[in-house]
Amino acid sequence: MHLTNLYEAARQLQHKLDAADVHRQQVTFMLWADGISAMRLEMEYSATGDYGSGYETFTRRLTHEDLADLLADNALDDTLASWITEAHAWVDAIPSAEQRAHDAFTKSLGRLIDQGREIGIEVDFLNPLTSMMQALATNALEDKRNH
Repeated sequence: MHLTNLYEAARQLQHKLDAADVHRQQVTFMLWADGISAMRLEMEYSATGDYGSGYETFTRRLTHEDLADLLADNALDDTLASWITEAHAWVDAIPSAEQRAHDAFTKSLGRLIDQGREIGIEVDFLNPLTSMMQALATNALEDKRNH
């Protein structure tokens, strides 16, 4: 893959990630002449606006030995193309802000129910919360609004 093609692929990934409803998004392609890694494609974003939390990362790397083998087999271009394809699929799979908020609420509700059980809250008070959590989980699985 020619350097200009790799550069353009990284730019397209950055634009796609910038268009996602996430924070501190970054696409990096690195080359090293020494050390363990020879090449690495890395993308990351934070699902929340809070610094230091909620980071998701996509990484593909080649060691110098991997790179030498791919070059000998004339397979480096195919490997880099597959990285780009996988990276696009990773960005496409980022949940919407609404879905992330829904998931965070459901997770918090689950923790609240567990905390209630731990401190001995009566089952009659916890059952409605448990039913709500089950309904939220079922609705999330069956949600067809974006189709």
